[in-house]
Amino acid sequence: MNGEEFKKIREKMGFSQPKMAEELGVSTRQIGNLEKGITPIKEIYVEKISSMHKKFDEIRNGETFKINSNDSIIINFYPDVYAAAGGGATNGHSNAVPMSFDKGFLEALGLKQFKNLDMIKVTGDSMEPFIQNGEMVILERKNEAQNNDVVVANINGQVYIKRYEADPFFKWIKLKSENEFSGDILLENQEEMDALSIIGIVRAKIRPF
Repeated sequence: MNGEEFKKIREKMGFSQPKMAEELGVSTRQIGNLEKGITPIKEIYVEKISSMHKKFDEIRNGETFKINSNDSIIINFYPDVYAAAGGGATNGHSNAVPMSFDKGFLEALGLKQFKNLDMIKVTGDSMEPFIQNGEMVILERKNEAQNNDVVVANINGQVYIKRYEADPFFKWIKLKSENEFSGDILLENQEEMDALSIIGIVRAKIRPF
C-alpha cells in the first residue's frame, strides 16, 4: 500500500486526518507524512485499519460491504509480481508482504479454505470481464490444475493468468483467454508442456481501492 492508496482508504472510510490519527494512535502530522510517501506505511497500520471496530469495510463499485468477524487470515502479497492476462510478464525476485484480512470478508469473496494463499497483481485485459486489468487475485498455491480452473502459470519464465484446459490423455494443454479478441496459448508437444508449471489456482479477486 502506498501513500495515495492509504489516503483513498481514509477518505472512503469517511475519516479526516485527525480521526485516522486517533484510530491508529499516531499524530495528525504522521498521517500527512504517510499520505505524502515521506514515511513508509507499516504493516501494523494496515492490520489496524482492517480490524478497526472489528469489521473490515470493502468499498467496491460504489457499494460498502461490512463484514463482522474476530478472525484474521494472513495472506502473502507480492507487490512486484505480476500475472499477465495477455503477453507474459517477466518478474524478478519479490519479498512477500504479509497482509491481514478479516475471515468473514474473505468468505464473502468466495474463499472456502485459508491455507497456502498468496496475492498478486494482474496486468492486461485478456481475462476481462472475469478479471479486470489492475485487479488483485488471491491464489491457492498448487502445482496441478483441473479443466476450467483459472490458473497462474509460468512458461519459460513468463507468468500468465489464463483458464486451464487439457486433453484427458494429455496430448495438449490450452491456456485460454476470456476475452474473445485475445489469443489462447496452445501447448501441443511434450517439450512445450514440460515448460509449463502451474503456480496456483485463482480463488478470489479484489479491485484495489
